[in-house]
Amino acid sequence: MYSTPVYLYQQKQQVLLPATDGSYFQRRWQPVYAKKLKVNRGVDNVILFEFINQDQKPVNITGSTITYRMMSTDGDELLIAKDLEILSAAFGRAKVTLTSEELDLIEQQTATYSLERASGNLYEAVYTDSYSASRGQVEIVDSVYPDYRESNILVLPKPDDYGIRKDEGNRRHTSMAYTANNTLTTFQLDFDNFTGNVKAQGSENQIGPEWYDIGTQTVYNNQTKRAFINVDGRHNWIRFEINQYGIAATGTATVVNGVVTQISTTGGSEYTGPGTPNVEITGLGTGATATATLSGSVVSTITVTNGGQGYLSTPTVDVNNGTITEITYR
Repeated sequence: MYSTPVYLYQQKQQVLLPATDGSYFQRRWQPVYAKKLKVNRGVDNVILFEFINQDQKPVNITGSTITYRMMSTDGDELLIAKDLEILSAAFGRAKVTLTSEELDLIEQQTATYSLERASGNLYEAVYTDSYSASRGQVEIVDSVYPDYRESNILVLPKPDDYGIRKDEGNRRHTSMAYTANNTLTTFQLDFDNFTGNVKAQGSENQIGPEWYDIGTQTVYNNQTKRAFINVDGRHNWIRFEINQYGIAATGTATVVNGVVTQISTTGGSEYTGPGTPNVEITGLGTGATATATLSGSVVSTITVTNGGQGYLSTPTVDVNNGTITEITYR
């Protein structure tokens, strides 16, 4: 089994804050180049700063306000400006938190940052290397989440088109997605008690007439949970064929004292797919439920499982195989 170590730590940066009291220092701060910071879009980033003097000893930053500024690559745009949070003034320790909301507004780039200390009437730069440079580099990357892209939506057949009209059998088709530049396209499907088959189809031309099947169909039975279909390969255009079996049965309810007592049915035909159709009862009342039973390919009976209450008039009974509510892709 392959394994790899991962690390969870906070970035720490030492920066030089020269003393201005005339003190004599025994040694020179050694770093020639400042360590490049790296921040990740999509998450919060906490950066710790240690303020030291030329002797590499902590500088007391009590009473100081230290401002962190991030500039764009070309230096002409201020991206972020915020004060550091003091963690230990006596030991010269502070932090800045760059939030995901702030970073999501900034393009991926190698930017620069600076620190300015305000203490009383004195405003001074904080140095990032031994050459008195007051700017360090910070790399803004998209390493945690992929770039956001708005989803595209396929136009679905109207609900009344599911399993009612007989042109092309019970097959209905979505609108087309242009995917010529993709080697893999992922489609997200949302359902409402959907029973039926879904199959991806491809074409070289937007205006058919030749559509070919891509892979095998996916069978769903009373599906309510979101699902995904991956389509491999390069296809100029992709659509989905939706096949819901059955020429719709109808139901007529009988109401006694506000309660649904029975439902008769016309039976419909050609219910040869997986599962049984849904029965939905709507009207001026609540709580009535029922289930359908098939005899061969016909709805033979509709059994009331809960009569509900408060039905002031005869409710509508809808016998259906559910719907796909949305198909999106990127």
